[in-house]
Amino acid sequence: MMNGFFNWIFFCTAFLLTVLQKTQAQTNTSTLEDTFSYNASKLGKVQFRFSALTFVRNNEYFNNIADGYTLFGYYLNPKVSYQPHEKVSLELGAFARKEFGTKGFKELQPTFTLQIKQNNWRFLFGNIEGNINHRMIEPMMSFERLVSNPLEHGVQVKYQKISRLKKTNTDDETYFDAWLDWQRSTSPGQTNQEYFWQGMSFYSPAVEVAGFKLKALAQSSVYHMGGQNIQSLQPVRTLINTAVGVRVQKDFLTNQSLVADNYVVNYFESPLRGSAYYLNGYWQHPKFQVGVSYWFGHYFSSPMGNDLFQSYSRKFKYDEYYEPYRSILILRLVKDWKVIDGLNVSLRVEPHYDVQNGKFEHSEGLYVKYQLH
Repeated sequence: MMNGFFNWIFFCTAFLLTVLQKTQAQTNTSTLEDTFSYNASKLGKVQFRFSALTFVRNNEYFNNIADGYTLFGYYLNPKVSYQPHEKVSLELGAFARKEFGTKGFKELQPTFTLQIKQNNWRFLFGNIEGNINHRMIEPMMSFERLVSNPLEHGVQVKYQKISRLKKTNTDDETYFDAWLDWQRSTSPGQTNQEYFWQGMSFYSPAVEVAGFKLKALAQSSVYHMGGQNIQSLQPVRTLINTAVGVRVQKDFLTNQSLVADNYVVNYFESPLRGSAYYLNGYWQHPKFQVGVSYWFGHYFSSPMGNDLFQSYSRKFKYDEYYEPYRSILILRLVKDWKVIDGLNVSLRVEPHYDVQNGKFEHSEGLYVKYQLH
């Protein structure tokens, strides 16, 4: 099994590198993130904005922790925007999500966002910039939420600042995101619990040390299920996850980098506890990105995280199953194309080896995102 795994890694790497030699690309996930810019020339004017994503994601999983399935469809979010002030923006729109092979829309909702900008800070109320925009690690927030749970509702505070590193010609981004996603409400006498998710993601300014760029990384997540004076037999639960890490980056040649992101991750839900190590190494090239990740978890659980990293099964009809240890080696092959301004394509191929169970599995995804501002 292990020999077959490494043969497959070699084949995927060789194939992707052959394809990529004649194409242009970005080297991170920013092409799939939501972007917003204040435009002083649009003050007092009504603008039409539009966001759409077409996706196909295939998960070939054969373990007892995560189900295998395919997601294939699109979502649309046309919006009308108005800036009454240079620091204030209002957006009103409609969101529709369609999964192929089903009748009608999977999701159909109105959207509204009030946004206030102060220097490098932004404050959002209503529909916030969710899923991959939080820049969380996969064990704590699955990349798949981009297509399965694209909308988040609540309040958000974001800080983003681009600055030039001293004595270098490279830019560095400081990033902070704190949010509250209110997923389900309840009221006294009701039988359903309220669900909400609050989190924080932080990337510190980089420091140059002996030719290496160092950056501190910190993330936290709190998921609560409960409510007061409700008639529910379900227990009140609060699940807490934290991750602290460091990024080490070495730039070389022309716009190429070797990056290592390493985390210590924790889980707490009284009286349960879990922990993990999450190690990542990437080669960032102007045309592609190749990475290797290793996950070693012990009784770990995260409600928003990718199913593969959990110790407690989420597979259909395996509710009581768990694995105290999860050990996974992942190869990540990423290719992004910028077709025109606002239109981006992202290809992701992620074979992995389940060390504990001796299983080779894989997932692939193709995402086409369009944003009109």
